[in-house]
Amino acid sequence: MIPTKRMGFKKIVLTTIQAITSAHLPRIRVSNAAAVDTALTPLRNLLKTSGIYVVFSMISPLISLFLSPFLTHQFTTTDYGILTTLNIMVTLTAGLAQLGLPSAFFRAYNYDYTESKDKRAVVVTATILLFLISVPVAIGVIFLSPFLARLIFGMSALSHLIAIAGILIVLQNLSTPGFAWLRAQNRALFYSLLSLGNLFAIVIANIVLVAGLHWGITGAFIAGGCGPAFVVLCTIPVIIFRAGIRLRPDIARSMISFGAPLVFTVISSWVLQVSDRYLLGVFHNFGETAQYSIAYTLGTGMNTVLIAPFTLAWPTAMFTIAKRGDAPYVFQGVFRWFGLLALFVVFGISFLGTLLLDWLYPAAYHSAAPVIPVVALSLAFYGIYFILMVGANVKRKTWFSSIFVTIAAIVNFILNLILIPPYGMMGSAVATFIAYILLAVLAYIINERIYPIPFQIHVFMSALVLGAFFYIGNLLLGRNLNTWLAWGLAITFLGLYGACLLWFARPFSLSQKKPQPIHHAIKS
Repeated sequence: MIPTKRMGFKKIVLTTIQAITSAHLPRIRVSNAAAVDTALTPLRNLLKTSGIYVVFSMISPLISLFLSPFLTHQFTTTDYGILTTLNIMVTLTAGLAQLGLPSAFFRAYNYDYTESKDKRAVVVTATILLFLISVPVAIGVIFLSPFLARLIFGMSALSHLIAIAGILIVLQNLSTPGFAWLRAQNRALFYSLLSLGNLFAIVIANIVLVAGLHWGITGAFIAGGCGPAFVVLCTIPVIIFRAGIRLRPDIARSMISFGAPLVFTVISSWVLQVSDRYLLGVFHNFGETAQYSIAYTLGTGMNTVLIAPFTLAWPTAMFTIAKRGDAPYVFQGVFRWFGLLALFVVFGISFLGTLLLDWLYPAAYHSAAPVIPVVALSLAFYGIYFILMVGANVKRKTWFSSIFVTIAAIVNFILNLILIPPYGMMGSAVATFIAYILLAVLAYIINERIYPIPFQIHVFMSALVLGAFFYIGNLLLGRNLNTWLAWGLAITFLGLYGACLLWFARPFSLSQKKPQPIHHAIKS
């Protein structure tokens, strides 16, 4: 079906994705053709929702490609490293203050409650809880700002930035309910538009405060809070108007009991994902923190293009699929296609990120190029981990996630202590890569005992080995070529790898041994 000019943009996107998925989703060989179509429906719905997120999230890296080079040209590497560390601390503290409520929200909204009035009560209860927790935390941060400035940076002169961080924590957490509500309702278009407003507010604020008023790090840090402030102004009035301001104690108890164990996951995730930047500043200098942060950001193009859109749509889709009798087969299809697509994106990001680093950033950052492919592949394993954790999520065993992430974080921290002093940022990247592999392996082993799903790991691993072979081959053959020939060779290898991945994604037969449907085990 060809979209007409009179169709809305959202309908065009949905129609295009539906045409693609109808043509390319794997056929499950069972006797009943109607059952096959029914089994593929949640896969198509997931791809439609993720596809809208992808379309709009592509604007995010374009904005980042303007903002991060802009800031790196405005600041020294040391100043940019301090700004990066400040943002890391805000992310950690805000995550702790959330008490796992964003994850609990999806469980309550999409599974525990079915009535519209109860769903609205979930939204307002989550909002009130986040406010009641975040405000005292922010007051504590502001009060302790001189001490925290000396502890983190070794200089009390930066205490005003720590005080600003307290305000940003409240804004960041209060922006969460509106985003979560749109995701839970599969309002991908409105979610994406709100996200774009958030990004544009940050960019405009940076231009005004940094380039116009010359406020330096302070201006850039305040600008980072203008996006969440915009979201709060757009969503909190709507939540109050549609859901009221009454806290439901029963819902609050249920959400806190589900989400509280995830606080340990937040801490472990921080250690796993961002503590390396702080350790680089400790063992080396904040300049190397800045270099690593830029390379890491380019490597996380993997996250922007694939993982973030998928994980935005995944919580709602996961619980919907889990109610089906053929859930294991649907989850198998999700894993197969996501894994192969992730490997293709890693291959492309590895080359494109290096090109952008050379073109857009000062020469002081170019030495960080080898970090990009390692980070991209690490995040691919992180995306795989989300799918492998299906059993633990639907059976309310979220404490498994805390254990897995904690183990991976400890391993990552130890490896950082060992590898950063002699190898700097590359040692940190390798430590992150090993930790993410361990995280996925732990999730696979334990979740197979909770609820076995025939994920066909061997297909993913074969495609991974082939990708490594192509990537190394391209590096060896392109070493002595000029820029244009080198990139022509890279595009050729990318095309060949894509063709091979399509072969891996050919129609397949599912295991005849049908595991117990997840929806029978959820109640346990």
